[in-house]
Amino acid sequence: MTQTPEPVENPIIPPPDVDADDPTRHAAPLNAKRLIRSTLVVMIGFLATKLVSLGQVVILADRFGTSSDQDTYVAASLIPDNIIRLIGVGAVSVAFIPLFSGLLNRRDGAGAWRLASQVFNTMLIISLVLGTIVLVMAPLLVHEILAPGFSDGEVKQTVELMRILLITVMIFPLSSLFTGVLNGHNHFLLPVLAPIFYDLGLLFGVIVFTGPFGIYGVAWGTVLGALLHFSIQVPGLFRFKAKWSPILGWKDPQLRHVVRLLIPRILASGLFAINLFAISNIASRLGEGAISAFGWGVRIMDIPEALIGTAMAFVIFPSLAALTELGDVEQRRKMFSQAVRFILVGCIPAGAGMILIGRPAVQILFTDPDEARLVYAVVQVMGVALVFQAVHEVVTRAFYAMKDTMTPLIVSAIATVATVLVIVTGYLIYDNVDGISLYGPLGVGGPAIGYLVSFMVELGLMFVILKRRWQDVDESRIRTAITRTLAATALMAIPVFLVDYALAHSIFEGTGRIAGLARAGVGGILGGVFFLIGALIFKVEEVRQLPDMLRRGRGKESAPITPEVSTSAV
Repeated sequence: MTQTPEPVENPIIPPPDVDADDPTRHAAPLNAKRLIRSTLVVMIGFLATKLVSLGQVVILADRFGTSSDQDTYVAASLIPDNIIRLIGVGAVSVAFIPLFSGLLNRRDGAGAWRLASQVFNTMLIISLVLGTIVLVMAPLLVHEILAPGFSDGEVKQTVELMRILLITVMIFPLSSLFTGVLNGHNHFLLPVLAPIFYDLGLLFGVIVFTGPFGIYGVAWGTVLGALLHFSIQVPGLFRFKAKWSPILGWKDPQLRHVVRLLIPRILASGLFAINLFAISNIASRLGEGAISAFGWGVRIMDIPEALIGTAMAFVIFPSLAALTELGDVEQRRKMFSQAVRFILVGCIPAGAGMILIGRPAVQILFTDPDEARLVYAVVQVMGVALVFQAVHEVVTRAFYAMKDTMTPLIVSAIATVATVLVIVTGYLIYDNVDGISLYGPLGVGGPAIGYLVSFMVELGLMFVILKRRWQDVDESRIRTAITRTLAATALMAIPVFLVDYALAHSIFEGTGRIAGLARAGVGGILGGVFFLIGALIFKVEEVRQLPDMLRRGRGKESAPITPEVSTSAV
């Protein structure tokens, strides 16, 4: 027999006995107006971040391109980045926010800050231990695992870069906890400013440090950015009256609950790291520029992915966790469906755009035709990966909101096996069959296909499991959104392809930056216009409601989120 949740009071409005100045009142699930405002704040912040990041990309592409130096930097960043993802982002998103938000929603502020202190202190110790281990073992890790195809000089440089980047391992996990604390209070402004300041620090390193220090300047810029990411969030802790205690509390049931949730997430992150290490291992054998090309492809794809997928997941996760805590199953299902449909409507045409005008867009960054071809071979695959990775952001958080980290772990294990098999098989075919181009899907595109397979397998399995667990995930509306968005995207693709082909064979025959900028600009504007026309013709609900959404966002404080209002968030 299914147990019916006990009725709860309106989760949006705090009980009358709660002090209006009590910081815990900010942790209630978002209503429509606050969801709209918060999502817009996050998207604008992420857009600013990506604009700054674009400046880095232009300068880095011009100075280092797909060179050996860039190869070593991409390889050196893999382990530090994955440690940060492991104990920083993973701990916050999976284990800390649901419990911290739950304590705040139960008006247990003292318990919430006690838990935050225990997690902070524990993460600091783990960061120091892991950083020290990698510092000592860096030469072995690079030579045997990350880049066996590197020369001795490249291995040495990779080790030196990795040791600089390990400084960020001591900073980012703690900064991620600050983000979790602020998100738990439904405060998003400072957490959104944090990556902007990180990118500004990195941009400073790219502009100033790379002159005297070369590629090492990028590593020191990353360290500066990490310090800024940490510092900008500190004022928010004062606003919400954060209380730190020098305690570990390893016997505390709440901290142990965090650890129980975190261990499967750590293992799942470790499995995803295996995917990335396998990609690096194989790409290092393809020759100079292959690792860099993969890294550039991911960075280009990350721009729309962050603006759409990460932004939406960033905003709704605290509310998903709070609604789960309050037992509001129906409201949680509506919010999930809204988020998935929004992401699909944004990412499907964006992914198609990466494929259609990716080549001229890449020419803006890489004037060397061979470098441009190499990067575009990866960008084409990433255009498809964009859709799966962005939806994956929300689907995984649906499990984490239920405090279920074991299911994503099992799914990750299956996906890792599939990914490694695809990468290795592709490389063996490329290495043993004559005539296969490095610029094709079995060349530099092979590791990228493995990356895509990882998200395809995970997303497919988790969606099926979630549907069975929730009985209903509003699948019919999601399918409708996919079908209509694909139709509108197909309508968009025809004129974009024809016009770009005409431009490439007439007034913009060259491969320089001006030609690339003109073709990409014309294609982007044309694509946007024709997608909107297609969305109206094929009745894509989420686009058709946009004017009404924005009017509601400026309206009065509204009731708990409904499916229609939630879509209007963006």
